[in-house]
Amino acid sequence: MIRAIFGLVEGEPSTTEIPRRLGKGLPAFETESTQYLDGKEIYHGTAADQVDTTVQEVHVDDDGIYTERVEGQEESVTDFVADLESGFVGVDSSNGEWFFERLMPIAKAGVHRAMIDVTAFAAHVDDQDGRCWQVSYKHALDDDEDDDGQAKSGTIFHRDAHFGAGSGKYNQYGFAYHWDGEFIRGTIAESGYVAVFSTDRPEVFGRWVLDEVLPYASLLEDDVQTTLSEVR
Repeated sequence: MIRAIFGLVEGEPSTTEIPRRLGKGLPAFETESTQYLDGKEIYHGTAADQVDTTVQEVHVDDDGIYTERVEGQEESVTDFVADLESGFVGVDSSNGEWFFERLMPIAKAGVHRAMIDVTAFAAHVDDQDGRCWQVSYKHALDDDEDDDGQAKSGTIFHRDAHFGAGSGKYNQYGFAYHWDGEFIRGTIAESGYVAVFSTDRPEVFGRWVLDEVLPYASLLEDDVQTTLSEVR
């Protein structure tokens, strides 16, 4: 299994290499590279660094209980997969998004959180005779509301799940289909989260992301959606 929350590279990076940096304190990058797609390389591994945190401290005295927000630092570790030339970087959880910032001075380009058009991706998978095992959907508040004024949403699983199930916009989709000789089973979310359960090979994951996910990925900047082709 490989999972990633994706960021997109904004602009042309000055380098596509993510260096291996060990034994020099933090930040540290335990980087490997694997060739795929006509000699291109996908970089993958683990990164660690100190990140800023804010925690709540509780104080109790004779007069009552008080809380305050205290700034500090803690060590954070994340797995990553990236192809800067193709324009994507993935980290294994939202706690690892600091890695996007660490790559910016290396690549001399921006790296920002991606959003994914799940409805369009789901239609593409359906066109490939793919199977669906989960559909999560949500209406915008001004499109359709429950009696309490909340946006309608829901999740459909397994036998009842298929492309076209539910209504409104899809925000997560579980899928399985054959692509380029590989069986791909996973889930994809509007938030930029992608997980593929059927492989642990970075080169397969990277090729699939490049061909099948990036066409539906975009940046959200000042409420204007920008596709990958427009930021490169």
